[in-house]
Amino acid sequence: MKLFISGWAGFKEALGDIPEEWYFINPFIDFNEKGILDFLENKSGEIVVGWSTGGHIILKNLGFFSERFKEMIIIAGFKKFTNYIDSKLIKKMIQKIKTDPEIVLKNFLINAGCSQCFPQQINYQKLIDGLEFLIFSEVINTNHKVDNLVFIQGLYDKILPIKALEDLKDTYPFAKTYVVKKPHWIGFEEIKKIKASGSS
Repeated sequence: MKLFISGWAGFKEALGDIPEEWYFINPFIDFNEKGILDFLENKSGEIVVGWSTGGHIILKNLGFFSERFKEMIIIAGFKKFTNYIDSKLIKKMIQKIKTDPEIVLKNFLINAGCSQCFPQQINYQKLIDGLEFLIFSEVINTNHKVDNLVFIQGLYDKILPIKALEDLKDTYPFAKTYVVKKPHWIGFEEIKKIKASGSS
């Protein structure tokens, strides 16, 4: 299995270049954190890539994922989202979703460097659940040392500051890290380039 766990509102339509052979999970739209772990309980694979919220879920459950996947790549990861983004902004997004959800999605996708494409039918309560998760969720257990962890962050990320990557490097000094000239979503071609350079 090649698995991609997306970020908040990271619809496949918005990301654009996810290879067809990859299994795609949109957190909270498809499964919440527990649902993802339950889904993967008896599965394993070659690689898991987690973007933003997806990467955070991998880091929270690093032992679980490292036992099941030979390689783990975290894009725009973080230990606690509100260490970098004021929780008041997230709460404003939650209130705005209730009245004008498409504007919230479009603004977020623009800032993330994604296409403004998303399904016509969306369960917006699930997106609210995802934002509430981001307010409180935190990576607490950082004792796992693994040799298959990679961090990537975009230099032009408008959502997470580069300090999020620096904090991850401090916590996981054994991980490989890359900074690329990209926004919050770096694009799958960039992942392929880094994988190719890492294996050469």
